[in-house]
Amino acid sequence: MNFKIIEEGKEINCNILLTFRDDNNDRNYIVYTDGTLDEDNEPLVYASRYILENNNYVLQDIENDYEWDLIDNMLDSKYKGIDK
Repeated sequence: MNFKIIEEGKEINCNILLTFRDDNNDRNYIVYTDGTLDEDNEPLVYASRYILENNNYVLQDIENDYEWDLIDNMLDSKYKGIDK
């Protein structure tokens, strides 16, 4: 699934890798890539919280280690055993 973000006035096409909700903190998360590659030729992956505001999804920054650990664990579970 794809979506677009606007950053510094520029539209960027992104591909959703994973979405999930954490019932412990009542928040929704999205993990995505914009197709750019790092120095090892691997795709850059981004994660954000998201909320629905005025019929638009708004991305928010990840705030703490709990959230980063949660995202890491979800990615590990989804992509476990997949070769790079």
